[in-house]
Amino acid sequence: MKKTFERALNLVWISLVALVALPAHAQLMLAHEGHHSGDCAIKSGAFPVAFSAYEKPKGNLPPMHAFCDHVPEGAGELHLTVDLTDPDSREIPIAVRLVMEGHGEGGHEILSLPAKAYPSGSITFEASFDDLGQYALLLDTEKNGKMTTAVRIPIHVGGGGGHGSHGSGFGVTEIALLLAVGGIAGFFLMRRRASAKAS
Repeated sequence: MKKTFERALNLVWISLVALVALPAHAQLMLAHEGHHSGDCAIKSGAFPVAFSAYEKPKGNLPPMHAFCDHVPEGAGELHLTVDLTDPDSREIPIAVRLVMEGHGEGGHEILSLPAKAYPSGSITFEASFDDLGQYALLLDTEKNGKMTTAVRIPIHVGGGGGHGSHGSGFGVTEIALLLAVGGIAGFFLMRRRASAKAS
């Protein structure tokens, strides 16, 4: 029994050390893989994509929840990831624009990335959402000599609610935290039993 407990405690500590040692970008990728779901697929544009938004936690913790088109907690800094699921779209230059809608024609531009190809198939960046409301992430490509929107990804910020279509599942962080809490509780329980036997 004591050896089993020691092995479980060692596993908890190894998990925590690995989680802390991972660079932030690798943690984001792990969280992205842990939450990835077809529910975030956008198929209404010129080419299909999958989209995820991650809340940026305080400190060096990895993102805990992924969202599709609704970020319930409100304004702040988010990690945004767009996966180009069609291999052909990875070969064409794509410009990225984030706009807040409702501010005149085309909306108020928050962020703009110049056109370039993404051979890895992943567009990842951070953006600050200073106000609650409706935003759109626009992927622009060249058509007939001018840049036009090929894919529009709606993002609603604020208003409460759940964690999107796949935020309720466990990711790497939730599992590590559960292991840590379980290990610590088990450690104190065993210590208490040992003290009771000794007295």
